[in-house]
Amino acid sequence: MFKTSLIAATLIAAVAPALALAATDAPAKFSHKGVDYKYTTVDQAGEKVVRGTAYAGTVPFELHIHKKTVTGTFNNHPVEFDLAEVKAMGIDTTN
Repeated sequence: MFKTSLIAATLIAAVAPALALAATDAPAKFSHKGVDYKYTTVDQAGEKVVRGTAYAGTVPFELHIHKKTVTGTFNNHPVEFDLAEVKAMGIDTTN
């Protein structure tokens, strides 16, 4: 009984900070040409990946930020543009 309680307490202590962080880690937002976007970023294989939605969550997008360009998809269609355009929208592009 004591061993089970100790394991449960250890697990809760390890997971609680991650759950608290997840609960407060709201998606970032920006607006561009009258459209509101919500997104999160992750570092993946040495590049920053921006994933989110537009048009009230109905249109998905995923952007891969490279040194000078950005590639990805918007509404499941390929897109590509200069890094300067992403920076102008206020998206953090640093890895």
